[in-house]
Amino acid sequence: MSRVLACFALAVLSPYIAQADAKAQSLQDALAHAYQSNPALLGEQANQRAVTENSVQARSGWRPTVSVNMDANYQQGPYTNAFALGSYTSNYAEGYVAAKQTLYSFGHTANQVKAADARSHAARHALRLTEAQVFTNVITAYMNVLRDRSIKDIRQADLSMLQRQVQLTTSRYNLGGAPSEQVTRTDVEQAETRRQSAEVALTQARATLAASEAQFRAVIGEDPTHLVMPAALPGLPSSMPQAMKTAIQSNPQLAQMRETKSATQADVETARSQWGPQIQVQGTFGTIGPGAPFRGREYGEQVTGTVSLVQPIYNGGLYNSQIRQARDKDEQAHQNVEQARRSALQDVVTYWNAVENGLQAIRAGQAEVRSGETTLKGYQLEYGYGLRSTTDVLYADQNLRSAQVELATSQHDTIVAQAQLLAAIGHLQAQDLIPNVHSYDAEAQLRHARTRDWEPLQAPLAALDRAGW
Repeated sequence: MSRVLACFALAVLSPYIAQADAKAQSLQDALAHAYQSNPALLGEQANQRAVTENSVQARSGWRPTVSVNMDANYQQGPYTNAFALGSYTSNYAEGYVAAKQTLYSFGHTANQVKAADARSHAARHALRLTEAQVFTNVITAYMNVLRDRSIKDIRQADLSMLQRQVQLTTSRYNLGGAPSEQVTRTDVEQAETRRQSAEVALTQARATLAASEAQFRAVIGEDPTHLVMPAALPGLPSSMPQAMKTAIQSNPQLAQMRETKSATQADVETARSQWGPQIQVQGTFGTIGPGAPFRGREYGEQVTGTVSLVQPIYNGGLYNSQIRQARDKDEQAHQNVEQARRSALQDVVTYWNAVENGLQAIRAGQAEVRSGETTLKGYQLEYGYGLRSTTDVLYADQNLRSAQVELATSQHDTIVAQAQLLAAIGHLQAQDLIPNVHSYDAEAQLRHARTRDWEPLQAPLAALDRAGW
């Protein structure tokens, strides 16, 4: 009875199991899975959060520092070297709270904050760049598997056709027949050679497919199942001028270099501000008394308060060297911006033309495949009547398989070029490709960093410190 029930259950569930196995794994599914699990992307998100902590640390210059201190001291020694007056003993303990606040730093803290915020923005664009690179890798891996599966099927079909052709040619050679239907030993050898070449090509196709599937698992984090050929990627620009304009505005590497330039400019001002005065206030409150034996009634309060103004005059050329160094770094950042701009425009032109050429190649390839299929079927039919030679059939088959491989390659290259074009214009992002998936909010991390550990005196001190800058 149990075996009957098991067989019945298997019969009932088999359609559903087959349906689950045949469930399509779309490109969007692969992108979503990689976005949530790719280690390179998750690691860059962690790095972006780490960089935003620099904004918190820079703002600490506007905030007070408070510490609790406890000291115990015992000392005994002579009053004079001759011990003329005997010896003395020092024995005390103290505990106090110390607070320190910088009132004005001549813009030093303000420029440090500006540089830290700019680098936090640069880290956000670096994350966008990593995200685009990961998505490009995902799309490439997805299309590699599709292409290589198609090529493997083409090679398998080619081998099957050639095996039949070898059998037919060999039979004709052995049986003879009408003069118009006779074949020679050369025909047999030619067909057999092509069959052996097809076996080698199929073995190579299987090896290439295995490598592509391994890459798929490494990039996306799951095995490729039933992949679906995408029609086109969303968000493609309508013209090359529009693509160039969008790239200037949104290319992640260019945006990163611009923010880095803002940071290096602030570094120059930070270095210059070291020549200005700094005003600090500090105070302590605590008690002091004998350490041993402890007698609480003998402890007394101690209160200190200090306002200090420090104005550098000369430091051996250190500050001037740091200013020159910061200016050189700023010039380098300026050149990096220009280099990133040129690279972005170059990428737009390159990948725009690659997409255009790819679309034309797909149209031409589809027509060539249709023509090749018709030609091969016609040659095979005419071969049966002795109107075509073995060479004609083999040549038609070779042309068809080449056209099919070229079509699969063109479809692969076009989608990959579309991904690279979208990456160049800054639109190969999660919100563009997988809008239904909750995306990581890098800007929210920076907003949180700016307000973390906020102090009431921060706003007026920041305004005072920014005066003149």
